[in-house]
Amino acid sequence: MTATTPSDDFGSKTAEIAVLLQSGDIEQAVRTSGELLADCDNTLRSLHNSGRPVDEAITRFVEAAILHIHSLRQAKASADAFSCAVGALLTVEVYQAGESVDASRKVRIYTFAIYSVIDCFDRMGDATGSSDEDHRGYILSYLASLLYHFYKETSAVTPDDPSLPEAYRFLSAIKDSGAIQTPTVRLGEKDVNPSTSGPLLIDIMSRAAALGIYA
Repeated sequence: MTATTPSDDFGSKTAEIAVLLQSGDIEQAVRTSGELLADCDNTLRSLHNSGRPVDEAITRFVEAAILHIHSLRQAKASADAFSCAVGALLTVEVYQAGESVDASRKVRIYTFAIYSVIDCFDRMGDATGSSDEDHRGYILSYLASLLYHFYKETSAVTPDDPSLPEAYRFLSAIKDSGAIQTPTVRLGEKDVNPSTSGPLLIDIMSRAAALGIYA
């Protein structure tokens, strides 16, 4: 019998999750994708702590995150899906591995994050105060601006990438709202380059926690 390599195991797990989603076994898909994401996170941390390259590990981590976020969205767990999306994006920034992750994958995660947080807002109903309204506005503006940045980057390289149509629909719907900031995003008194999105993601997390939707 041929021994299973880590790469084979990762591929078999992603295939298993895809089958679970296709068959409608969403609860098991959430569990299996969550376990895979945790394994990828542990591997990433171990490699980083030992000073070894993390490029392949960060790619697998992002792929596992996409599957888990998608599974959570299928389970209608919008707050968990949003939290996982933002947390995964921030992990990429923490490990300074942004260049190892295709922009198209970031487009997918930002799209998931936006639709998940909109679902959360819809379930919460109208904002109960000016601070809540401000938090919602900033979260959507920052996410939309970051999505726009990586949408442009992806479309310039692979205009037929399957991640683009859904992102385009959202960006087109809000293009006249003033929510999209480009080429930089204003954070307090600083202008942040979207390619280094860590400060914006931390602010998003903080505002979402204040609204009670960051798990």
